[in-house]
Parts: sequence; structure tokens; C-alpha cells
Amino acid sequence: MAKRQVLPAFRAQTRLWGYALSGVSKEQELSRVLVEAPVGDQTENANDYSPFEAERSWARQAQDNVIERLEGLGLMAPSGEVDKILEVVVNNLEVSSGLDIQPQIRCRVLLTSTFESYAMGHTLVLSRGLLDVLPDEASLAAILAHELAHVVLGHRMDTQFAFFDRLRFDEKDTFRHFGFSRTPEEELAANQKGTELLTKSPYKDQLTTAQRFLQDLQRRSREIPNLISPHLGNSILTNWTIAKGATSAQPSTEKTAKVPTAASVVALPLGGRIKVEPFDGQLHLLKFKAAGPAAEYEKMPFEVTPIMLYLSRQNGAPTQKAAKQPAKSDP
Repeated sequence: MAKRQVLPAFRAQTRLWGYALSGVSKEQELSRVLVEAPVGDQTENANDYSPFEAERSWARQAQDNVIERLEGLGLMAPSGEVDKILEVVVNNLEVSSGLDIQPQIRCRVLLTSTFESYAMGHTLVLSRGLLDVLPDEASLAAILAHELAHVVLGHRMDTQFAFFDRLRFDEKDTFRHFGFSRTPEEELAANQKGTELLTKSPYKDQLTTAQRFLQDLQRRSREIPNLISPHLGNSILTNWTIAKGATSAQPSTEKTAKVPTAASVVALPLGGRIKVEPFDGQLHLLKFKAAGPAAEYEKMPFEVTPIMLYLSRQNGAPTQKAAKQPAKSDP
């Protein structure tokens, strides 16, 4: 008698967006023709760049071009509320360490589900899938601290993308054309500097949850190989020890990291924090009522949950058609 084959359980989601992406209408600086007013003495309002400003402006131009290209392809979300939240966390890390980074650090979000993050010059990029599963703000701060460390250590990006002709390629070659991964040496240095930033931050007493998140991700890595394989940046470093280094750096008189209870959530399921507008790709945080403590089987870290659709009309209730008026008879 043949044995019955038992197939493993399989869950998946297919997300579509970008039905009405706004067109990119930015003009190239070298293709515009400007007619200026008669020449006058403008020594008081000098517009020349210093060498440092010129270097920074050129690097910023490369970042802007990549962002514009990724937005046009629907791979990067437009700037919105989620970016502002990430920038608040970055600002907390900067202020607590006495950093004054110029140009200002900004954050953007890839719309992909794979877990990845990278520093593109002074632009920190995290994927939507990674943001979905992070359990708390301290874990988010740990990821951002690692990428901020690349900026502090002066790990630069290739500025070839400041030339517009470098962005002319087929859409299907996007992931192969772009690449912002770091060398193992740079990653190790960013780990050390990131730990230093975290020990001075407001999140220094909450890093145990972040450490457990990395440990659980490492434990599940063989089950989700495609989810942890990045497209543009580096994979999340699961061997980064942050909680131990953070607590040992504090004096014994200070409060150490809190040990999470068994009811604490180590990681959220996919789609557990952010929703994507299907038309313009904008990101919004999910707003839901607290459901009380979750049982162990309900936590579902890194898993896929059912989608419960909430449909609403965009323009309110439809108006009733006016009653037809009787036709007038000819005189």
C-alpha cells in the first residue's frame, strides 16, 4: 500500500500597486535654456559653491536621481508619513550622540517584501517587509543605527548616478543595475559604531527585544531564504550582538535592559504594521484597536496572515439620478 504524501502548509500574498503613479517631470539641469536679466553686480549674493558644497551637492544629486528612478518604477514609496517617523528615530540617535550631519539625513522605504536596508549616501533606505516585522521602536532604532554608522564612518556611494545617462536602462535590469551593498569590513565597522550610537541613545535600556529579533531571524533563516535575500542592499546581520554590548557599557548603578516576558512579541507577521495604497504607492501605518495579549500560536513571526478587506467609497454615496421631465409638446 502506497504511503500518502503529506504536503507542507503554504501561504502567500500577492500585492499590487502603482495603478496611478505620478509622472516624473523633473528637468535635467544641462538641458534647460535660461534667459537672465541684464548683468549686474551680484557680489553680495554670491551663488558659487565652495569645494565642500560642490562635493556634497554632487553626491546629493546622485541620490536624488536614484530615488527619482526607483519612484518612477514603483519600487520606492513616495515621501510620506512613514519616512517622517523614521527620521524622528534617526534624529534621536544623532542628538544623543552629539552629531551634526550635513546634508541632513533622510529616510525612504522600498516597497519590496524582502528584508533589507542600506545607506545610499545620506539617505537611509529600509524595505517595507522589514518595517512590517520589527516589533518595537528600539528594534527599528537598531537597524537605523547600523545604517547611520555607515554615514558617520564616511562609507560613500558611487556618484556615477549623478549623470543622467547612467539611469537609462531597461526596467527589468533595475536590480542588476543598482547595488548599494557594503563590504564585510565596512559592515563590521558599522556594527561597532552602531552599538556605540545605541548605548548613548534613549533606546539603550530597550535593546533586548532587538537582540531577540535578530536571534529569531537567524533561527528562521533556513525556512525563509527568499525573504532574507536582498535586492539592492545588505541582508540583516543576525550575528550582531547589540544587547550585550549595550548593557555592559552602562555603569552598574544604571538601569540595565529589561528582560522581555514570555508574552512579548519578538517579531510581527508580514503586513503587520504598514499598508500600501494600491494607486499611488503611498505608505500608511495600520490603525487598529488593541486586542489584548496574544497566545503563543497567534504571534506568527515572519509569517503571512489572512487579508481582511475593508472597502469604502472614495466619493461618498452615489447620488440618485434626477427624475426625467415630461417632454414638451410642440405648439
